[in-house]
Amino acid sequence: MRLLMVSNKIKTFPLQYRNILEPLFRLGHEVIWAADFSGFVGNKSDIPCITEQISIHTNPLHSGNRKAYRQLQQMMDRYRIEGVLCSTPIGGALARLAARKKKIRPVLYEAHGFLFFKGAPLINRTVYKWEEDILAHYTDYLITITKEDYEAAQALKLRSGMSPFLVHGAGVNVGVRVNIDRASKRRELGVPEDAFVVVSAGELNRNKNTEVIVRALEKLKGQNIHYIACGMGPEEENLKNLAETLKVSPNFHLAGYRTDMPEVMAASDAFTMMSFREGMPRSVLEAMDLGLPCVGSDTRGIRDLIDKNGGFICDPRDPEAFSNAFRKLMDDPALRSQMGEYNRGKVQEYSCEVVKQELYEIYKEAFGSNEHS
Repeated sequence: MRLLMVSNKIKTFPLQYRNILEPLFRLGHEVIWAADFSGFVGNKSDIPCITEQISIHTNPLHSGNRKAYRQLQQMMDRYRIEGVLCSTPIGGALARLAARKKKIRPVLYEAHGFLFFKGAPLINRTVYKWEEDILAHYTDYLITITKEDYEAAQALKLRSGMSPFLVHGAGVNVGVRVNIDRASKRRELGVPEDAFVVVSAGELNRNKNTEVIVRALEKLKGQNIHYIACGMGPEEENLKNLAETLKVSPNFHLAGYRTDMPEVMAASDAFTMMSFREGMPRSVLEAMDLGLPCVGSDTRGIRDLIDKNGGFICDPRDPEAFSNAFRKLMDDPALRSQMGEYNRGKVQEYSCEVVKQELYEIYKEAFGSNEHS
């Protein structure tokens, strides 16, 4: 079957899309991938399928999305598309509408995070929920990756009458082991060799909520705790100023964009993710695989991964909850070790091999198989 895969902006060829394409190829399907590749970094020839540029925008009201809608219809005609596989809110909406216009089915939507999650703004819980209710009528198969989304999807009436699927995230490489000189790496990062080190990874924006950890540091003044925030973003200056105001600058390290995250994690004692909103955060899975205890916010995706055996879940608006969790880990090395080992075991459920097999079975049901024996 010739399939059109549609997503939003693509900057790299990430593991999640490799894990999508491999099962489709195993089943003998041909894939044309439509997305906005204008900011792509790297070699597009590494992508093992035809790619098509579309003018897609993450703002649903952007006029450019009308052009993308027309482009998708033209591709469906030109390539004689027989089925559609789409993801991301805007890519998924445009693809499903275009497929309806062209009377193409089956249509499969991979929801890596509904916009009407618990705690979302009112507009998300009304307008975007209403949008998904409508688009469900043009959707034959729906894949979710978090328990909250899976439960929400039960209320959607899919065109096929099928029930939604739940898979273990987008897949992550497991069994990664890093051999570093811990003391040397810590010197490079500017943290003391004997400190308790907490690390996070992600863009420094309001959703990622780095501020709450800076405020947690204030409640741990006098303790030998250091926090490394890996990433860049619009909140960087605000975070620097807040750290200065709270007098915790010596313990707060902005490490910028990193290409050595496994090494940074291996030099740390705990991982934290304090976002207000997430899908299925790969960085938490990678930290778990490296045997770190994790402290995360009580939100979709994060609470799927972190339980009481592997870390702590905190209110994202409560610095004291985070500081208490860090204090417990700091004071109890045995607890850190126990939680880290538990996480190494739990992450196996989210491995690339598990996810690819789950997707293989769903794709086989949705699109059939052209496999050669």
